[in-house]
Amino acid sequence: MTGRDQIQGAAPTARGAQAGGELRSIQYLRAVAALAVVVYHAVERGGGHFGTGAAGVDVFFVISGFIMALVGARPGQTPLAFLQRRAERIAPLYWLVTLGVAFLALAAPALFPRMVVTAPHVLQSLFFVPHISPTGEPAPLIVPGWTLNYEAFFYLLFALTLFAPLRLRVWALSALLIGLVALGLLVPMESIVWRTYTSPLLLEFLLGVWLGHAWKAGWTAGRLGGLALMALGLAGFAVTAALQLDVEPVRLLAWGAPAFLLVAGAASLEQSAVVPRWRWLGLLGDASYSIYLVHGLAISAAARLLSPLGTDQGAILVAAALPASVAAGLGCYFLVEKPLLALFRVRQKRAASRARQGATA
Repeated sequence: MTGRDQIQGAAPTARGAQAGGELRSIQYLRAVAALAVVVYHAVERGGGHFGTGAAGVDVFFVISGFIMALVGARPGQTPLAFLQRRAERIAPLYWLVTLGVAFLALAAPALFPRMVVTAPHVLQSLFFVPHISPTGEPAPLIVPGWTLNYEAFFYLLFALTLFAPLRLRVWALSALLIGLVALGLLVPMESIVWRTYTSPLLLEFLLGVWLGHAWKAGWTAGRLGGLALMALGLAGFAVTAALQLDVEPVRLLAWGAPAFLLVAGAASLEQSAVVPRWRWLGLLGDASYSIYLVHGLAISAAARLLSPLGTDQGAILVAAALPASVAAGLGCYFLVEKPLLALFRVRQKRAASRARQGATA
């Protein structure tokens, strides 16, 4: 769900990566996943149903595991440094959006009629603690932030495995995640914290980690194989939609497995550098985190603007909400997210320079 800085510098260990270590296919897939989530929420807001769009989250989870497998293999990676980089990547922007919405909701409550802002709700949201909101929903103040609760927990577990020898890390992570999921099945509890930290959704990260581990070792399915894997993934989503399954009890299979196939296929296309350079799609991939965080606000704004016209339902809302969400996300990316990342990169370079000077002193 987070952006390009996780991809660059991690990819060159595998054959066929794009020049400079950029995995274009993963960036493009990240953009498509973000737009799918936007369409899902816009359709739902318009009174329709496009459940498959929510599977963009599952694609994000597999991608996250894949990239972390590459990042974790960097020389000298320590648990503290890893967590610091992850915190810098996801927390500041999320905090700014959360606090900004909380301020607006308190200053102009008519803009957020369904939102109840309390100190515990805001604090638990800011620190990625799964909780029930004052309105009874299992979600933080910024509803899409529920996925960041999973991401943050996965990062913490991943950091713990960095204490292990490199060859054992993927096995240690597998034992942790599978053990937690098994424990959740054996000891079911109503606690939202327990249900989050033992959810089968955690295994989608693990699928991505194993894919990254294999890809880093040189495995790819090639061009035709990659296309076939992606086609199978799309077919899996289509079958699930056609059967009208209750996805949540079997989400790992219904959406997690097709998401894995999509990411595996996309990664395989990098083998022979056949992925074209589409700047607009790459830009949407870069901005996917911003789009994901602010799209709910953009959809609500579009619905409010259309409401007096009596066209706040159905396709018209989707047609308005999609470009509104992209525009809001790009604005957030260029004005907030990108400058923040640049500041952290400067800090990282200065820290690395001081470390080199200390080593040669």
